[in-house]
Amino acid sequence: MKFLKVKFPVNVRNTEASYETQYGINKGPTHYNASWDMAKLEVCSQKFVDLSEYGYAVSILNNGKDGFATVGNAMRLSLLRSSKAPDDTAEMGRHTIRWAIMPHSGQLGARTVRAAFDFNNLLKLIRAMSEKRSILNDYPISLQGDDSLVLDTIKRSEEDEDISLVEPAARKGRSVILRIYDSLGGRTRGIIAVNWRISKVYRKNILEDNIEEVSFQKGKFSVELWPFEVSTYRISLEG
Repeated sequence: MKFLKVKFPVNVRNTEASYETQYGINKGPTHYNASWDMAKLEVCSQKFVDLSEYGYAVSILNNGKDGFATVGNAMRLSLLRSSKAPDDTAEMGRHTIRWAIMPHSGQLGARTVRAAFDFNNLLKLIRAMSEKRSILNDYPISLQGDDSLVLDTIKRSEEDEDISLVEPAARKGRSVILRIYDSLGGRTRGIIAVNWRISKVYRKNILEDNIEEVSFQKGKFSVELWPFEVSTYRISLEG
């Protein structure tokens, strides 16, 4: 029945702090001027929280803890809630929790977004036990353009006949799904380049239904996103 937090007193002042959530950013007050400010004491966050003033800021990176609170210049990361209901054994045992303090100049920007993404997606060395190679292992994919664009997901399409769990498979051939998003809330543009032999490219909705066919040239196609938009593409491969 204890609430465990870690507190970071920082030399930064602002009336709002920025809290990252999946594909977006929430802003919350750092003061208790009204009852609705008190209701915002605990704010949902995931990879990072940022408190910025003109010319100087501090970001707190963490590995997916969901709660944060900033009061004045005190930034507090929630670690364990240890509630007894509905699960009376919740959060009992040994925990390993990671965080990092990242001072930076200027306002919240792509540097914090990238650092938090890397902090939550550590490089892993994997030894393949099979001689069969995946199409995702052999060819690079690059995203060029505005710094706030993030290539979040690269995966095989679950409707392809060689991996589909549906009988009969919905689609013959092989294809790759890419999901990108704008991380800072502005209209963004970029170019996706792949080193595969492509037959078609489609823009899709979040359920991966086709919206429109996208033109491409020499393995490259353009993307344009609205603020915080999530955009999904299916690349159909030749052969």
